[in-house]
Amino acid sequence: MVTVAEIRLTWLPLQNGTVCAMLGIHEVAFVMKRQAMSDWAWRISHCNGTGETGFRYAPTLEGAKAEVLAGIQEWFRQAGFQ
Repeated sequence: MVTVAEIRLTWLPLQNGTVCAMLGIHEVAFVMKRQAMSDWAWRISHCNGTGETGFRYAPTLEGAKAEVLAGIQEWFRQAGFQ
């Protein structure tokens, strides 16, 4: 059995510095470079049930990826997975 801590995302590069987080065959988040602000915007979509459409921000790409992973893991915890 896979635990929440073992969840791994695959990151696919898209256009203009945007990357898409995949969980298996499902798109679960997007991260994009904000040129004017020199930071990274990220949004979890299609899996956490919130319907939230706003972006959050991180100073680095790795930081944004870590936030996305933490958000996905938290959603699975709330759903009752260990």
